[in-house]
Amino acid sequence: MGRHLWIPLLLITAAACAQQNFASLSFGTSLPLTAYADEGDLSATGYAYPGAAIKFDAGYFPVSYLGIGGSFSFGSNLANRDSMLGDMIRYVESHASEPLAIPEEEAIMYGSDFWNYISLFTGPQFSLRPARRIYLDFRALVGVTVQRPPDQDLQVSFDGTQLLARVSNNSVSLGFTAGGGMRFTLNPAIALRLGVDYFQSRSRFGYSFDLLRGMEEEIPDIESDLVIRTLELSAGLAYSF
Repeated sequence: MGRHLWIPLLLITAAACAQQNFASLSFGTSLPLTAYADEGDLSATGYAYPGAAIKFDAGYFPVSYLGIGGSFSFGSNLANRDSMLGDMIRYVESHASEPLAIPEEEAIMYGSDFWNYISLFTGPQFSLRPARRIYLDFRALVGVTVQRPPDQDLQVSFDGTQLLARVSNNSVSLGFTAGGGMRFTLNPAIALRLGVDYFQSRSRFGYSFDLLRGMEEEIPDIESDLVIRTLELSAGLAYSF
């Protein structure tokens, strides 16, 4: 009987044994969530499609299962350019001082079609080792994020009317990520790492408009305060040390 009581204790001890420090490089997809993926409102939606993510992650464990995690990552999401263009034109038409119909076929847009963001996070990381070759990692990290919305410059010229519209660029804000991963050791130094992370930050940017029909008309600017939420799925290799 006493011998059997040692079995659960040994399992708990094995799960909490000293974890390997690691650094990893992973590639994956960035799936936009909630308003970031929605369309139809220039001030509150992001028009974002699924994109890509590159992540450099690390974990240092001064004690057996609790350590410090860090993440430097880059994410990019394609924006629905056609939907954004249509909403920009309809906004100008509805706010012009006199009736205005803008032919979309005359519109020319320059710039990037992508949302881009770079993040640097750190925070607590918890790790378990349920099997000899498997590590399970859980983390909640906070830090700084730099976002760049789609860099769009719109130009429309027709019948003596000219419209210019621009989207402001970079913003910096606090952000956080929370998620987990699994490391499957291939040899004492290298492991396959799979990760799932929830990412959230905030982007503040604006749309400005210039409408000229013989003289300049005042079109109100749009200020957007958008919460960026994504789910990031990644896979890569980790180096253990």
